[in-house]
Amino acid sequence: MGDMGRADLKMSAVTASGQAGAIDLKPLVCPRSITIVGMSERAGSIGSAILGSLSQLGFDGDLWAVNPKYEQVQGVRCFPSLHELPAAPDLVAMVIRGPAIHEHLPSLRAVGARSMVIYDGGFAEKDASGRELQRQLSEFCLTERIALCGPNCMGILSPHDKSSSYKLPVLDPVRIKGNVGIISQSGSVSIGLIADVRRFGFSRVISSGNEAAVDASQYLEFLVDDPHTEIIALFLESARSPASLVAAMRRASNAGKPVVVLKVGKSERARRAVETHTGALAGDAGAFSAALRSANAIEVNDIDEMSEVLAAFQTRHRLKGSRVGVVTLSGGHTELLLDTAEATGVNLPPLEADDLAKISAVVGHVSGDGNPVDAWGNGDTKANFRHTVDVLCANPTYDALALCYDQNEEQPIATQGTAVDLFRESSENAKIPFYLLSTRAGMMRNDTVQRLSQNGIGILSGVRQSFNALKKLGDFEERRSKQPVQQVNGFKRSRGEQTPAGLLNEHESKELLKQFGLPIPPEEMVLTVEEALDAARRIGWPVVMKALSKEVPHKTEFGLVKLNVRNEQQVRDGWRELTEAFSQKAPRARLDGVLLQPMVPEGVEVFVGINKHPEWGTVLAFGLGGIFIEIIKDVTIRLIPLGVGDAEEMIGETRAAGILAGARGTPPSDVGALVECLEAVSRFAEHYGDRLSGCDLNPIKVLPEGKGCVVLDALISFEK
Repeated sequence: MGDMGRADLKMSAVTASGQAGAIDLKPLVCPRSITIVGMSERAGSIGSAILGSLSQLGFDGDLWAVNPKYEQVQGVRCFPSLHELPAAPDLVAMVIRGPAIHEHLPSLRAVGARSMVIYDGGFAEKDASGRELQRQLSEFCLTERIALCGPNCMGILSPHDKSSSYKLPVLDPVRIKGNVGIISQSGSVSIGLIADVRRFGFSRVISSGNEAAVDASQYLEFLVDDPHTEIIALFLESARSPASLVAAMRRASNAGKPVVVLKVGKSERARRAVETHTGALAGDAGAFSAALRSANAIEVNDIDEMSEVLAAFQTRHRLKGSRVGVVTLSGGHTELLLDTAEATGVNLPPLEADDLAKISAVVGHVSGDGNPVDAWGNGDTKANFRHTVDVLCANPTYDALALCYDQNEEQPIATQGTAVDLFRESSENAKIPFYLLSTRAGMMRNDTVQRLSQNGIGILSGVRQSFNALKKLGDFEERRSKQPVQQVNGFKRSRGEQTPAGLLNEHESKELLKQFGLPIPPEEMVLTVEEALDAARRIGWPVVMKALSKEVPHKTEFGLVKLNVRNEQQVRDGWRELTEAFSQKAPRARLDGVLLQPMVPEGVEVFVGINKHPEWGTVLAFGLGGIFIEIIKDVTIRLIPLGVGDAEEMIGETRAAGILAGARGTPPSDVGALVECLEAVSRFAEHYGDRLSGCDLNPIKVLPEGKGCVVLDALISFEK
């Protein structure tokens, strides 16, 4: 990295004493002086690999070794101990075993070393004794403000700075250099990602390992400020600082740097593997996905998907949406692409009538609705293709243009390369991104990749994989257009405000929610049958009657709800039946009273819930409510507080969206009122913070458009 961006790339860490201390990651990620402790003459050692990489990269900083057996080793000046070094090293690479490392820690303090890499394992991922060793190591580094990568890691490679502490040798310093920054808690995954540099290279490769002193969130903060990094790939087994990680992802999104995240540990077997691998818990996959959405990070499900997303960002112009125009030379491709687009959510807008006429005038008959365009037509590829591409580029409907065309290394049959060359030429004056898209994953010619990449054309592999990547990029940019990532305006607590404690009954819950703008129906809690009759007359027939008790939060299964009560006699009968059922089903519980509210027959029932996650804090869940919540189990979640636009996205992600839009002749529902309701719940949850244990609003009835929505039942619990 050049002078720009070097100065203040620092992160805060909590020292062992509990005080905040700044750990500077610059000496670790882009060191200017490196010392290898345990360097030897043995070929194939970690030290030899690091020296080889530094030579290939052209490292021009200070390089020393520590080993009392040598005065010089592999051409590097060697010292008997760290105390003998001519200056304080930026980075100390510990290529020795774990127990010996601890013997050098006092020397690190004495000489003023600023960072360290520990490659060896046997720490928190192993057993109780390993966890204690790692705890001591972490305490030392945080106290002394030494940036530590590892233990149990591969190290760090920074091609732009010509520096490396990565334990495998660099073979091609030119091709490995690029704009993708990798943070991987798995060393092998980092190896797999950098094994293929055909379509993109790397700014930083960070194998973070056990993250004893510097975690993924701190590396991510560094990469947000790194001028060489434009896209960030994150492979996580666990999130050690969840709040900091989300904050860093939000910063990255606001800076226009997409963070592409692959989180493993979703299955039970994988969770057990993560615990033994890194010594940390994998956490809940659903909450993690919600955290990524709240930060506008891009979640992927495997390495292939991650690679395609990273490749899709390698274009001269940034993709702004998911509307793609596609050119092919095959009718079969056209049908394949249309089927796949529908499955992945990519939008292939049909040609407008004028454009279809313009293309048909040159190409001849165009099948279907014209997108994808089969430009083979009359067989004059050169004329047809150039004209088709020019027409599509001139139409602002399309966010990107793709050529579907198959080429591969050492293929036994020659393919016509004219279309690829014409596509490259057309891209030079285009204002939207261009992509070459193969129908099968992995197919590409290196010479074609290099030629097109130089023109800022992205290379995508496999129709499904490519469209999936384009959809994720488009979604990222569309969400980012709301920049910066904003939270829904909160509801401030006043000084001295008393927080409720324990479980509230339904009426108490609704009275509290009403203060935050939640739509609560007119209702009354009464203590006698005569009060019930008076309340029913004021509310208006028909009414609902419910027996309330904090000790019996779920009323329906105990027979404590009476629906559609239409007259005074039914109120009396209902009172008797409710009180008798309460005495029989909950003889030791205290009856708080009977709640009366209006009967609301119309509307779509949805559910909103608040819960506390041990890692990610307060989360909000939404889905179809009433009886459907247990049957369909179609729920989406977000972190609290909601971001601007989160409520609309949550509704759209569930099956509730189709029902709310109107189905089988039913009128559309008041989705706008539901959005306001979700945001009001977010303000309520943010207001009470950690004091809030949970909240269930089920059902909320969403009424026809223009009529709002109403919370029919609610249950809130607070910390005691």
